[in-house]
Amino acid sequence: MIEKYVISSSSKCIKANVLQRTLIKVQLKMEVWTKLGRVNSFLQQNQIKEDIQSCHEGISDCLTHFQLVSHMEIHTWQEEFAANAAIDHQEVIAQLSDIQESQMLLQDKMDTSTATVMQMMAFLQNALSENRHTADITHNGLSANLYELQQHSKSLLPNLNLQSGEVIRIGNFPVSGTAAMDIYEGLYLNREKVSIKIIRAVNSNEDSKRRFMREVKVWTDLWKIDGGRHVLPFYGFCQTDGPFPYMVSPWQPHGTALQYVKKYDLGVDYRKMIKHIALGVQVLHDMKVVHGDIKASNIVISPRFEPLLADFGLSQIVEDITGIPFTQSRGVSDSYRWFAPEVCKGQGVLSASSDIYALGMTIIELFTHQQPYQKIKHTTEVVIRREKGELPERPSEPRVLQRGLDDLIWGLLEDCWKTAAVDRPRIDEVIARMSWE
Repeated sequence: MIEKYVISSSSKCIKANVLQRTLIKVQLKMEVWTKLGRVNSFLQQNQIKEDIQSCHEGISDCLTHFQLVSHMEIHTWQEEFAANAAIDHQEVIAQLSDIQESQMLLQDKMDTSTATVMQMMAFLQNALSENRHTADITHNGLSANLYELQQHSKSLLPNLNLQSGEVIRIGNFPVSGTAAMDIYEGLYLNREKVSIKIIRAVNSNEDSKRRFMREVKVWTDLWKIDGGRHVLPFYGFCQTDGPFPYMVSPWQPHGTALQYVKKYDLGVDYRKMIKHIALGVQVLHDMKVVHGDIKASNIVISPRFEPLLADFGLSQIVEDITGIPFTQSRGVSDSYRWFAPEVCKGQGVLSASSDIYALGMTIIELFTHQQPYQKIKHTTEVVIRREKGELPERPSEPRVLQRGLDDLIWGLLEDCWKTAAVDRPRIDEVIARMSWE
């Protein structure tokens, strides 16, 4: 009997010790939660939820050993916990969609690490997805606060697959476009006017989604390196808004480079402009990225009146998704005047050297305000003559010379147009020869 009593008492002591350790563990976790602060409480609410669940399970196990709780009570608690967790989550969403409340929360995060800011942005973007079809005031508030945080952090959204209403189209008709794409005006996070480029050469499907997702890292790395100084920033893509996918970039009010030089002409510093364009090409080539379709219509003018390369990487996306070489895909025949000879043969492989050739054609396009080989009407004839080694005629009009097309620049262009790709200068050599600034 004494032995049984000792064993029983010992067992009870063990159980009591287990319960005590469990309660201490809960107390320590609660102390950590109380020190998180409002913002981190929002960010870590899922972890807190899991911790509460874990603690309750531990207590429940101990109480079960002491036969102090029933399965019905546990079930009731779980239902109440789930309901309360849902209410807490909606309260968080309501706070984050309130402009004044969120401004204080967002300001608190400005001095914290980039990782924490990105975590906050991801939380807001997920909330935006959850509330896409809710009342406008909630969705608009979340959008506005996400935009403010993005502007302060000078970063892209964590998820560039824009399928949560981050972008809305303005108007039913495109404002401009090419044979391969239509361009619409759009509104980004209810705050910024953007350009929506619908790619008609590609359908919205799983293949296009996978290809866009592979490009995301390139676009993100480019933003980190360039920050929108030489290459048009990329805000994301969407393929759930119509039959064709589209890409989103900030709206540039001054139009394309060709529109700009035609409007301002001698008010433009042409030498500075073409060097800035070359620096953009250098950014891409240093990242082992081929633009593939350099021409004045694919260069836009920023609010700072500087040229930005646009639509880089589009050629590779079209090729990978359609399985058709970009040079043979629909809508690109207009680009043949800028294409290097090797691009128009066989599979038409694009390269850094073909970018250099196209850059040379773009420079003469800007100086003359005319497309390359302006006196030749048909594109097919351009291809034939170029194959024979015929280059564009050197302009002699006083107006063109006044813009700065001198012997130095013409010699550079002739080297960019070498028939053999290996004979063309690399982009760093091109920039070195632009020694005027």
